[in-house]
Amino acid sequence: MINYLFILIFLGLIFFIILTKLIKENEIKKFKKINFLSIYLSLFVFSYISVSITYYFLGAPNISNSMLLEIKEKKQLVKQEQLKKIKKTKNDLKIINKMLQNDPQNLNLLLAKASMAAIIQDIETEIETLKKIIKVNPITNVKSLLAQAYLRKNDGIVNEFIKKLIDEVLSEKPKDPGANFILAKYLNQNGNKNKSRNLLLKILKNLDVKGPWHQIYKDELNIK
Repeated sequence: MINYLFILIFLGLIFFIILTKLIKENEIKKFKKINFLSIYLSLFVFSYISVSITYYFLGAPNISNSMLLEIKEKKQLVKQEQLKKIKKTKNDLKIINKMLQNDPQNLNLLLAKASMAAIIQDIETEIETLKKIIKVNPITNVKSLLAQAYLRKNDGIVNEFIKKLIDEVLSEKPKDPGANFILAKYLNQNGNKNKSRNLLLKILKNLDVKGPWHQIYKDELNIK
C-alpha cells in the first residue's frame, strides 16, 4: 500500500510540474483554454484511477511472495487442525451415543454430547440434547445454552421464543452472560441501541478477563 501511495504522489507531482512548465512557457495559449483543461484533468484522473484499480485487483505489491506463501500455509495448517478436531469429535460422539444407550439420563454424558454437537456445528442435535437435560434437571446454565443454540439456529435474530427463554434464565440468574448478551441483541434489534450498549458494558465489568465471554462482549462493543 505504501508503494502505491508513493506512485500516486509521484504522478501528481509530474502533472503539476508539466502544468507549471506549460504556463511558464506560455504553451497553453496555443490551445483553447477549456479544451486544454478538460483534456489535462481527464488524463490526471485516468492515471489515478488506473493505479487505484491495479492496486484493488493485485493487492499491495510490497508483500513478497514468500510472505503470501507463509500466510497461505498458516491458513491451511489452521484448517487442517480444525478438520482433525472435528473428525476426533465425531468419533467421540459415537462413543458417547453408545454409552447413552445404557444410561440415557446421565447428565454428564448428555452435556458432553451437547458440547460435541456444538463443536461440529450440529445445532439440531445440540438443541435436542440440551432439551433432554432440562427435562431431567432444569439447570439455569443449560437453559442459557439452549437459548444461545436457538439464537445461532435463527441466524442471530432474537424471536419471542428465545426472548421468553432468556427472561426465565435472567429471573433465576440475573448476571448470566449468555442471557444478557442475547437480551442486548434483542434491545438493539428493537431500536434501543444505547440501552443495549449500556447493558453490555455493565455485564462486561464483572466478566472474567480470561473467560470467553469477555472477548465476545468486547467484539460486540467494538472495543480493542
